[in-house]
Amino acid sequence: MNAPIPSRHLSRRTILPRALNLLLWLSFCAMAGTGLLLAFRLPPGSRGGRGLEALGLGRHEWGDVHTWVSYIFMATIVVHLALHWRWLWQIAARKRAWPMLAGFGLGIAQLLFLALQPVHNLNRSRSETEARSLDLQNVTQRKVHPAPTSPN
Repeated sequence: MNAPIPSRHLSRRTILPRALNLLLWLSFCAMAGTGLLLAFRLPPGSRGGRGLEALGLGRHEWGDVHTWVSYIFMATIVVHLALHWRWLWQIAARKRAWPMLAGFGLGIAQLLFLALQPVHNLNRSRSETEARSLDLQNVTQRKVHPAPTSPN
């Protein structure tokens, strides 16, 4: 028996989820790649990251790329969840409101908790920073002398 040959024509119903999944995958890989690049190949300045570049971009520029790729990923996730809302309701939540509301609420609470953290200015003067640096140098350069022992 001959099986019917599937149509090669893609409908809008199949193109959008496929394109969205591809964008999710690519943005996730870019986000992970830039994060690993920043963490291990372009370490912060205190560990020798000053003056290093990858593909002509320094650490700060790669941080900007990482941030924008993350924004794209977040927006794509929102569209993905909206597109698959019926599946979430029927399968994941089993047609109960509380798992959906709990998951959504916890996610929004986490997002707001981190995004709205108070930021403080350390207001360290240059002389205060230099004094701390000198104190640290003095501590590391001290020679440890053994305590004198009394003869018995």
